[in-house]
Amino acid sequence: MTTLRPFTLDDLLSFNPVNLDPLTETYNLSFYLTYLARWPSYFVSAVSPRGKVQGYCMGKCEGEADLWHGHVTAVTVGPEYRRQGLAGGLMGGLEGTTE
Repeated sequence: MTTLRPFTLDDLLSFNPVNLDPLTETYNLSFYLTYLARWPSYFVSAVSPRGKVQGYCMGKCEGEADLWHGHVTAVTVGPEYRRQGLAGGLMGGLEGTTE
């Protein structure tokens, strides 16, 4: 069963199979580290029971005064884990965080 949990620094060393998919936008390491440092609750991993990263979602909050909103920067699931509702679960988690 897949577990949704906060993205960790260790995930940066094991999420390459997910990022190598041609449908996934790949960023440089400093970009991921910035999101992890500034918006850790908006950065979530989907992980298999064996600890393999199956997908992730990263976002941030933007705005000023009373006009804050969540922004989805990336949501991706490895090709072998698609069609199982993982992206929906990741997005649901992000939506819950922004409320």
